Amino acid sequence: MWELTAETVPDYLRGTGRVPVDLRITAWELSGGVSNVVIRVDVDGRPPLVIKQCRERLRVAMEWRARLDRIWAEQAALEILADVLPTGTVPAVLFEDRGNYLFAMSCAPDTSTTWKAQLMEGSVNPQIAARLGTILAAIHADSRNHPELWRRLSDTSLFDELRIDPYYRTTAQARPEAASRIEALIASMDLPGSERTLVLGDFSPKNILVHPAGLILLDFECAHAGDPAFDLGFFLSHLTLKAVYWSIRSPGREAAYLELPFHFWDAYLRRLGNSPWPAERLVPRAIEHTAACLLARVDGKSPVEYLDPQGQNVARRLGLRALSERPASWAEMSALVAEGLGQRTSAASVRD
Repeated sequence: MWELTAETVPDYLRGTGRVPVDLRITAWELSGGVSNVVIRVDVDGRPPLVIKQCRERLRVAMEWRARLDRIWAEQAALEILADVLPTGTVPAVLFEDRGNYLFAMSCAPDTSTTWKAQLMEGSVNPQIAARLGTILAAIHADSRNHPELWRRLSDTSLFDELRIDPYYRTTAQARPEAASRIEALIASMDLPGSERTLVLGDFSPKNILVHPAGLILLDFECAHAGDPAFDLGFFLSHLTLKAVYWSIRSPGREAAYLELPFHFWDAYLRRLGNSPWPAERLVPRAIEHTAACLLARVDGKSPVEYLDPQGQNVARRLGLRALSERPASWAEMSALVAEGLGQRTSAASVRD
């Protein structure tokens, strides 16, 4: 495999005949990921593009490897999502190179920034949370019967390699007091085919680009036909971790972050409509995944980088308590989080 860098991309594009030799090419590596090389490419007279290539060893402190063919799961997800979401919500696939485990896609507008960056800067926009609830519900509701879902994404072994093992099993080993609940949660994800849908596996603020015309979703190598509760818990754990961060950095500001999940849930359940996942079952299961992911982002193989030891301890206590008490509604979960962050009362904690 030709492992591309920003320096070798021009030779690759010219050598494969994708760009004429007389056109100037400028390339640079984009930051943010741990599992791939992502390179922005500008070619004179053409729209910019992005090349994404897999790497076997993920860039985290613990040893963590994953097979290279996960890149094709991402490509399959992009093509399914292009059919179920409004145009521009995901990048368009431009070409693939199977031998070099890469594909190229359209580039986001230069005005884009990640929602994570905005949240970490203290910018809280409930409309974005609501819009993401609508988008994720559309994915879960409308991809269930897509003809390519089972043909290309029925294999869940990549999801196990990239999420279940490094997040849940690693955490269960680190936190024996939570092991039985985490193991039960893993088992609960083995749904019958009629209840499975396209699960992204990495629906988080770092993979959501915000620009003046809307939102763009990125990074789908964990995509598979699976349990939608995981996507919900994974996403909601990120919002909760941001509240933890702000409760320490600037006490009081976390209240706005505790409101975001309510806007998300309202939009998600409204768009989901009739589904194989009744809210009275889906919401508690999503909360269990939220709790497990809170623990995983402290004690798993990919801990969040922005929590100091105090924040890690807070997140750990919240995850352990939620796994033990098993809140039945997000109002109960939010009250638990608010109490854990030292808030006696909050708008979120008294919602029904």
